[in-house]
Amino acid sequence: MPYHQVAPPPSLSGLLSVERMGTFERLARQQSATALELYVLDVELSSAFMADLALAEVILRNAMNDQLSAYFGARWYRLDHLFDKRSRAAIKRAWRDGKCADDAPPGKLIAQLTLGFWVNLLDSGGRADQPPHDRKCSYDNLLWRPCLRLAFPHGTGKRSDQHTLAKRVHTLRNRVAHHEPVIGGIPIPGTRRRRTLPDAHHDILTLMGTIDPGLADWMHRHSRVPALLAATSEPAQGLP
Repeated sequence: MPYHQVAPPPSLSGLLSVERMGTFERLARQQSATALELYVLDVELSSAFMADLALAEVILRNAMNDQLSAYFGARWYRLDHLFDKRSRAAIKRAWRDGKCADDAPPGKLIAQLTLGFWVNLLDSGGRADQPPHDRKCSYDNLLWRPCLRLAFPHGTGKRSDQHTLAKRVHTLRNRVAHHEPVIGGIPIPGTRRRRTLPDAHHDILTLMGTIDPGLADWMHRHSRVPALLAATSEPAQGLP
C-alpha cells in the first residue's frame, strides 16, 4: 500500500529534524491529519510530481533542441554569439561535466544541460560580454522568432508567456528535486504568494499542451497527482 494509506512507524518522527517538520506541524493544526501523516503524504506527492516532471523536462528539452538544430545545425551550442554570459557559462559547465570531446555526438552535451538552461533560453536574454563593451542579447530576435516559437505550436505565440509557464514548472521541479515540502503550496519566487498544488500540476500539463495537446491529455488521465491531491485538504494544497 502507498505510504499515506498506512500508519507510519513511531520511530520515523525521531529521524526527522524539527526544522523539516515545522511546515507539517503548522498544517496539521488546520486539519485532522497528524504532522507525520502529512509528511508521508508529501513524500508521495513529490514522487508523483517527479514522474510528470521527468517527462516534461525531457520533452521540453527535445522540442527546443529540435528547432535549434533545424535552424542553426546540430552543434548550435558552439555559436557563442547567440547566447548571453549565463547561457554560455551553462554550456561550458555541461561540456566539462559531461567530459565531452570535440567529436562527441551533440546528444551527449544536450543531455547534460539542465532544465534551468532551457528555461533561460525562453527569457529576454542578458548581457553577452564584459563591460564596457558588453551588449544585450535579445533572445526574441536571436532565438524565439527564428525557431524556438516553433517548439510550442499550441502556445500563445508570445515568448514571455512561454517563459512564465516554463519558469513555474522549473520552480516546482527544483523544490521536488531538493526534497523541499510541497504540502502547503509552491512558493512563487519574488513574492509572498504560493502556487496551489492543483495549479502547479496544471502548469505541467499546460506546458506539455503547448507542445502536444494529445500528450498533455494522456498525462492528465494517467498522472498519480490528482488522486493524491484528493486526499489532501485545501490548506495542505496551498492557498494563494
